[in-house]
Formats: sequence, C-alpha cells, structure tokens
Amino acid sequence: MPLISRKRIAQLSRDNRAIVRVCSWIVGVSVVLALFISVVTPNEEPEEFSEEKTKELIEKIESLVKLHEDSKERAAVVAAWKEGDREKIIQLLADPETRKEFHPGELMDIRTDIRDFPGLFVETLCYEWELLTSIYVLPALFAGAIWFLILMPFWEVTRTRLIACLVAFALGIFSASLTLVAVMLQERLHGFSENSDDTVLVQLVFWIAGVGMREETLKLLCFVPVAIWLVRRKDDTEALILAAMVGLGFAFQENIGYFSGSFDDFETIGRLTTANPLHFCLTGIAGLYFYRMLVRKFHGMEEFLFSFIAVVVIHGVYDAMISTPQLAGGGFISFLLIAVIGYQYFDRLREKMEIAGSAQRISPLGVFVLGTAALTCLILITSSTYLSFAPALGNFFAAIGNSIPIAFAFISRFRDF
Repeated sequence: MPLISRKRIAQLSRDNRAIVRVCSWIVGVSVVLALFISVVTPNEEPEEFSEEKTKELIEKIESLVKLHEDSKERAAVVAAWKEGDREKIIQLLADPETRKEFHPGELMDIRTDIRDFPGLFVETLCYEWELLTSIYVLPALFAGAIWFLILMPFWEVTRTRLIACLVAFALGIFSASLTLVAVMLQERLHGFSENSDDTVLVQLVFWIAGVGMREETLKLLCFVPVAIWLVRRKDDTEALILAAMVGLGFAFQENIGYFSGSFDDFETIGRLTTANPLHFCLTGIAGLYFYRMLVRKFHGMEEFLFSFIAVVVIHGVYDAMISTPQLAGGGFISFLLIAVIGYQYFDRLREKMEIAGSAQRISPLGVFVLGTAALTCLILITSSTYLSFAPALGNFFAAIGNSIPIAFAFISRFRDF
C-alpha cells in the first residue's frame, strides 16, 4: 500500500499554501547547500585568471589542434575535400579510425559539400546520438518532464496513451534530426542563411520561410503516423496532447544542443518557459487541425492551412525577435507571442479536458511552480561547484527575474484547472 494516496497527492498539488511552503524549503536548503559547496570547493576567481595563464592555455589548444590536423588520415580527407573528390572522401571515411579524426559537425559539413546525402543523414544521427548520451541530457530531460507532467492531468492516463506519448516524443526527437539535415541543405548547400547585414525584412523572411517553415513542417511530418492512428479513435484531446508530445520531443533534443554550447547553466530556466512551450503549443495546434482534416477526409483543409501558416509565422517572428540585432528591443513582443500561443493551446485543451476523475489528478499549477523551483535550485547548486557563492546566487536571482513575466502568464492560465 502506498505511503500517500493518489487522491492525497492531487489535493496537496492544489494547496497553494503547501506549495509555497515546499518552495520555500527547496530554496532555503538549496541556498545553504550552494554556500557550503562554494566554500569547500576551490573556485578560481575570474580576476585570478591572468593574461599569462590565458596565453598558456591558447598555446596548448593550438598545439593540440595542429597535432590533430597533421594526422595522416585527416590530411588525406581534407586534401580530397579541397579537390572535390567525392568518391575518395567516401572511401576514406568508410574507415572508422579516419572518422575519429573529425568532429561530427565537420563530417556533416563534408558530407553536405560533396552532396553525399545518405552519409549526411547518418552523420546527423551520430551527432544527435552523441548529444543524447551526454551529460547535457539531464537538464533537458528535467525541463521536458515538467511539461510532460503538466499535460497529463488533462486526460485519464492509460497504458495505451502513455505508450503513444513515448512514441510521439521519440518522433519529435527524430524531427530535430531531420531539421538539422534541412539546416545543412538549406544554409550550407544553398546559402539560405542568416546574415546580420541584411535588411530587417530580408532577415524576417529567413526566420519565417527558413527556420519557422522547416521546423514546423518536419515536426508535423513526424506527427503524421500518430495522426493516422488517431483517426480511428476520434479524440481531440489525444490529438492535442500527442501532437504536443512531438513538439516537446523536438524541444528536448534542441535543448541538449543549446546547453552543450552554452556557458550559462541558467539558460535551462529560460528555455523551460520559452522554447519548450513554444514548440509543443505550436505543434499541438497545427497537429489538432491536421488530425481534424484527416478525420473529415480532407474537408476543412482551409482551417488546417490557415492554422499551419499562422504557426509558421508566429514561430518565425518569435525567432526573429530574439535573434535579429535590429529587433533587439522586441523582448515584449516575443513574450507576448509565447503567452498568446500558450493561451490558444491550453484554452483548446481545457475545452476538451476529460472531467471524469479529474479530482484525483495532480494540478498543472502545482507541477509548474514546484518543477520550476526545483530545476532553478538544482542549477544553483551545480553552478556553485565552479562559481563562488555570490556570482552563483546573482545568476540565480537574474534567471528568476527574467522568467517571472512569462511564468506568471502560465500560472494565471493554470490557476483555473
């Protein structure tokens, strides 16, 4: 017999006072633990990293790079690459030892340049697998789990639905790999890429017709097999949640890539409240209308096309607002876009929510607040292993401050559930 019943857990998740108390304990314990770790762990202050040490480090890196570039196997591939000898490159890279001389990203560039598309696909999968088996999968998994648990109370969880969720999530991860292939073809092969020297209008076209279009198209493509399965079940709630799971899988894989290339551990919090909901809400809405079109045997195609175009445009405009230097002051608009698309998705989900048995389900609000607090505090603790306490605590409060507006937008939406 469990120590605490499912109904009691559901009640506690709806008790605002209990949530506040638990959050206070989490923050308090985390701050004390972070202080202790920063004291017992030798952290080198930035000012102590002298110019001499910096120069020494650069020399070591340059020597390692030179040694790496001078290897016989690598030199042979690079020479063939410069000559454009496709067959020779493919032959050389068939040797596993030669492949080890290159970073997966380099192999993707080479395969793209010589138009070895099957090889590019394989290299992309290898690169994505390397990310999936890295330490950076942990914060991405934590962030994804929070949204996964938030979505579960909107329906009655069954074994079939859980399996469908896992399949949809895996398809979302696969869609991220397909997107990476599309990036190489679009940007490296055909030169359709971001250029900060372009006008704002040209850059906006890139973010909408390039980034937004390819990501939303490939996520929806990977939702197709799930949508076909759903046609026989005729359940809008399942369509909304399973389409969102594809988007969440995409965001999960994308997050790993961002975390692996970032020096800011607290970026996890930002992406928890921005990229994650953006991806699964957009895919959830587009997926719902696509599923409905299939159920109606392609009647209502206009509704699907309108929703899909809207999703692509919103995605592209959001990316432009956070990436284009000339639009650097558009933070409010990007926040507004996430809030609007989040409301659109959760309003639809609320309309289709399965009411029966909802009293025994956990509260989305409780999951969001406790999950965000736990993730933020966990990052505070881990960052204190290499930062002194003051900078770690400063980053902690900065991350909270930056996330407050969008967090309250979701809190206000979950409050009524």
